[in-house]
Amino acid sequence: MKNRRASRRTQAGFSLIELLIAITIIGIMAAVAIPNLLRYLKTGRETAAIQSLRNIHNSQTQYQALRGRFATLKELADDDLLDTSYASGQPINGYIYTDSDVTPDTYCVHADRASDSTANRDFNISERGVVHYVESASKGTVARGEGVPLATTQQSGGGGAQEKVP
Repeated sequence: MKNRRASRRTQAGFSLIELLIAITIIGIMAAVAIPNLLRYLKTGRETAAIQSLRNIHNSQTQYQALRGRFATLKELADDDLLDTSYASGQPINGYIYTDSDVTPDTYCVHADRASDSTANRDFNISERGVVHYVESASKGTVARGEGVPLATTQQSGGGGAQEKVP
């Protein structure tokens, strides 16, 4: 009888202490990993917003070459130069895109965070093709001509400028 009870105890599974230790180790690992994951997600959203603004600038350049003027986001979408979701005012990858100061010779497109937790920066681009940003804890619109331009470096051989995300 004693042998049966002893063998059941050794085969019953993990003790409560062993389970608590395993859960504690998993909790510590999660506490280290989750902030890094959130930072990478924010960086990914910012990179997507910058690339979207560059694509919008290319669409504006095409529209101006065809029509002799710059367009609103809606006009770009209507001419199939831009996905209609950018003109809808709905968040795309955590950013809302709006246009301002659209004239035959100028435009400004803003990429504003949908919420404060989306990322750390808001962006804009104008007819010059330079992306500007403002870094802050709370979301806001980067006004035309304001913000820090993304760093540029000369490419070897081509003479063109390439923007880098700081």
